[in-house]
Amino acid sequence: MSDITYAGRSRGQGPQGADAEALYPMLGQVVPGLVWVTGARGSFTYVNPRWEDYTGSSLDELNALGWEVFVHPDDGEQLKARWSDGRERQQPFEMELRYRRHDGAFCWLLTRTVPLFSPASQLDAWVTTAIDIEEQKNAQGPQAEAEHASQRLAAIVESSADAIIGKTVDGMVTSWNAAAEQMFGYSAEEMVGGSIFKLIPGHLHQEERELLDRLRQGERMEFAEAERVRKDGGRIYVAVSVSPIRNAQGQVVGASSIKRDVTERRQAQKALAQSQERLELALRSARMGTWQWNVETDDVSWDEGMNQIFGVTLDQQVTRFEQVLERVIDEDRESVQRDIRRALEESGALSSEFRIILPNGKVRWLSGTGRLVRDATGAPLSMTGVCLDVTDRRLMEERLRQAQRMDSVGQLAGGIAHEANNMMSVVLGCADYVLQRTDLPDQVRQDVDQIWRAAKRTAGITQQLLAFSRRQMLQPQILDLNATVRELEPILNRALGETRAVRMHLSPALGLIRADPGQLEQVLVNLTLNARDAMDEGGRLTIETMNVALDPAYVAAKPVETLEPGEYAALVVTDTGHGMDRDTLARIFEPFFTTKGVGQGTGLGLSTVYGIVKQSGGFIWAYSEPGLGTTFKLYFPIANAALQIDEPELPAPPGRPEEVVLVAEDEPMVRSIVARTLQGCGYGVLEAANGKEALWLLEREKGKINLIVADVVMPDMGGREMADIAAERWPDIPVLFTSGYTGLDVVRRGLLQEGSEFIQKPLEPETLARKVRQLVDATTSRS
Repeated sequence: MSDITYAGRSRGQGPQGADAEALYPMLGQVVPGLVWVTGARGSFTYVNPRWEDYTGSSLDELNALGWEVFVHPDDGEQLKARWSDGRERQQPFEMELRYRRHDGAFCWLLTRTVPLFSPASQLDAWVTTAIDIEEQKNAQGPQAEAEHASQRLAAIVESSADAIIGKTVDGMVTSWNAAAEQMFGYSAEEMVGGSIFKLIPGHLHQEERELLDRLRQGERMEFAEAERVRKDGGRIYVAVSVSPIRNAQGQVVGASSIKRDVTERRQAQKALAQSQERLELALRSARMGTWQWNVETDDVSWDEGMNQIFGVTLDQQVTRFEQVLERVIDEDRESVQRDIRRALEESGALSSEFRIILPNGKVRWLSGTGRLVRDATGAPLSMTGVCLDVTDRRLMEERLRQAQRMDSVGQLAGGIAHEANNMMSVVLGCADYVLQRTDLPDQVRQDVDQIWRAAKRTAGITQQLLAFSRRQMLQPQILDLNATVRELEPILNRALGETRAVRMHLSPALGLIRADPGQLEQVLVNLTLNARDAMDEGGRLTIETMNVALDPAYVAAKPVETLEPGEYAALVVTDTGHGMDRDTLARIFEPFFTTKGVGQGTGLGLSTVYGIVKQSGGFIWAYSEPGLGTTFKLYFPIANAALQIDEPELPAPPGRPEEVVLVAEDEPMVRSIVARTLQGCGYGVLEAANGKEALWLLEREKGKINLIVADVVMPDMGGREMADIAAERWPDIPVLFTSGYTGLDVVRRGLLQEGSEFIQKPLEPETLARKVRQLVDATTSRS
């Protein structure tokens, strides 16, 4: 009988699906005799016409009756045993069996059955071919039967798809079938009488000698995979089964070796292992793990990725689902259980985000997804899914929310400051002029002085609002942070009071920073006052400075969008006060948020600190626990030590009456104060309530005006529109813009072009005088 092989596949791995359905009819036509195909459980999937004629039954009738009806009762158990052996060894087998014909008689058939396996080594089908040997069985005696068996054995050996090789106990080849020739490339003439070592790689020769020694002892050996050499030098891998051959006296005189080429299978397994390794690497890189939960038993199994996510070793990993829930923090556990119930009772799909606590106490955000498997009745069996560490994503989302919240509050603070700056310019200016009079009654002077003080305090609040929104004009310079701290030490000690003490630990090699010294002093004072209120029963305030290097990992862990890795000078302020809980700590930098009683605080102290530090290019981070005090860490970028400290500016020279300044301001009180200030500096002054009036005065005076001071936002016509028109007709007249908003705000709002001359309200007399003098001189030098 001929063996069955398929082009491009090793025997035992047959065609699948549509390929198989197309191949079986072809087998039925090409292979002589009877052909039938059964599934892994014995049901018929194909029979050729000869088999239908032999049994007198169609395919459907065969399946309705079952294969056992057609096999002689004495041969059924033997057939089952051979099926089991063939499945385990993945090898074809031959048998002589009695099958029932269409007339009811049992007749002898010689059958050859080939198992077909999927690439995953799952049995797919049995292909059986048979010929009728009833006449030969009846005609042969014992000797003829023996000869026939010998001939049949020789035919089996020669037609086998496996290489069947005979050899002596010394390794000399005694037989070599056609499959061996095809597998190794050597003909029988080249191998018979030669050494088997021709097929063995050099580094395995000693191993082969040891195997021959074991063979002499009568040992039977099997190897799932062994390396061999073809005639062309190529390497192949074979599954080997070696059985000793004995003579009549029972002595081992040789061996029969059966070899099956498993090179393709080995390559497929290797590719699968590499694919699995790449998958595991991808899962680890994505900080993802896979898991499976047996709903009935509550057993959980997961991969190494889950161990890494949960921060456990193999011997620490959980085995029960309830243990997984124990790792979820209390605040999230109920929502996770709700998501699980929904998946079990309704959708069958799990999707949940939650936090877990690692053995080291750290918290991670995880995203879990899963799919439920149900039985035929709809009852849940198991759930399989993946778990992803989304801590970084949640951190970035929190950074964005924090930035948006701070920006929104900052815009509000800037708007409030704009309006307050206009009014405070008027109040402070008028109070200054009144206080300059010498004929005021004492009671009036005291009242005006109180007005001036209240206005000054209100102006300070607007500056704090601008500090928080990072919109105030700083005057940064290169400075020594240690020197600033030492100079303030007496003030800080007095601010703390007798029951509290200041301790200094200042690094002698601290790098220089670039900051506004006045604002930095305000930061220290605000933090000290805050610490004083937190230590109502006394305590200690510790101020430290040090150089720190922030690496990318540290920066990535902080919810500060603009923070960059690099060298920083750190200012650390720690108190021993009552501390704060998590909710309070999350809001301490918000304007007007305070834990103090009504009338005891504005809620702007820490928000001011936050704004000043951020605008100085640094960042601030707070740590606190109830009952354990609070620590503020302020980081300022190290500045270039070669930069020089700016020299203080001298007072501006006075103006002359022929130097005319046009003041365009829609708020009458502000316009009056600005005009009086410039007149007091010696300039000639004209006033306009908006841009249109300013253009009318420019036309009337015909070049006599040296400078325009204009508010950016005015009704009818704003300062920018007016300036654009004026620039076309009187290009030599400069424009100084003013606003209660900062220059950054007016540029962002599109009210002013970047680079325009600008001064922010409230307008300090000296600052205004200096800027006006500078621009008037520039105009004079051009003319």
